Amino acid sequence: MSRRLTDGDVAAIRGLMSAERLGTFKRIADADLDAIELHQAAMGLSGALTAVIGVIEVSLRNAICRRISADLGVQDCLRSPPSNFSWAEPEQRNIVKAEAMARRAAYAKLNNGQKLALDALAFPQGVPANIKRSRLAIRRQGEIPVSEGQVVAQLTIYFWKRLFSENYEKTLWKRSLKKVFPNKTYSRARIADNLEVIYQTRNRLAHHEPVFGKRLREAMDAIEFISRNLGSRRPTDETPLAKLMMPHLKSLSAATTEFQKIIEKTKEARESEGKTEMKAAQAAVVGE
Repeated sequence: MSRRLTDGDVAAIRGLMSAERLGTFKRIADADLDAIELHQAAMGLSGALTAVIGVIEVSLRNAICRRISADLGVQDCLRSPPSNFSWAEPEQRNIVKAEAMARRAAYAKLNNGQKLALDALAFPQGVPANIKRSRLAIRRQGEIPVSEGQVVAQLTIYFWKRLFSENYEKTLWKRSLKKVFPNKTYSRARIADNLEVIYQTRNRLAHHEPVFGKRLREAMDAIEFISRNLGSRRPTDETPLAKLMMPHLKSLSAATTEFQKIIEKTKEARESEGKTEMKAAQAAVVGE
């Protein structure tokens, strides 16, 4: 697509992208046009990678939450843990935040009549005359019940990867999380390291930062590790997660191959141009 860009288009796109962002690709390709083409291929690769990590995130959080709830012996272990277990302060804060976000999301789906009906619960003595709309919405949202699943959906992968930290070694890893990754040869730290790579990759993708080269290789290794070991006593491509991810992994493989082809083509063009310039310089010297 970018090969059909005019000089004016290229100049305009340079303005739409930061020099630093385009510079990432100009280190591979000298010409702005080639750098733009590499950028577009990287965005396609990022889209495929986002889909894969999305499947991992959803599957991981549900597997973890289901396992913890069963082992702690309570429903809604996030908001109502048993007396012999407590969340660390960062997790408590994130759970409260997630619950508020779940209520906000539920409130946004209500029609005006349903929102007005919440006033009787939020303001038993009547709605104050001069209350701000933002405060009114918050009070109404506080009366909306949300399920554990709705709260889980609002918690980011940062929360779930934190559960594999040393802080929860005794309380969660030995009791529950070893069952999520039941291969006895794996330590908590190894699981945590792979989840950290997934987390860092997701953050880059969320900020539209490219993932290729060493970062991509590390991400692919972590993806393979999680998909082949979640719920399995031995590494296998036959885990339910691996099978679920199969079409997304095929798309990711195709996007990776396409991106690599463009890089190789760009390098070849750069080398060819360099040889042409060298021959011209030599000819000029001979001519002198």
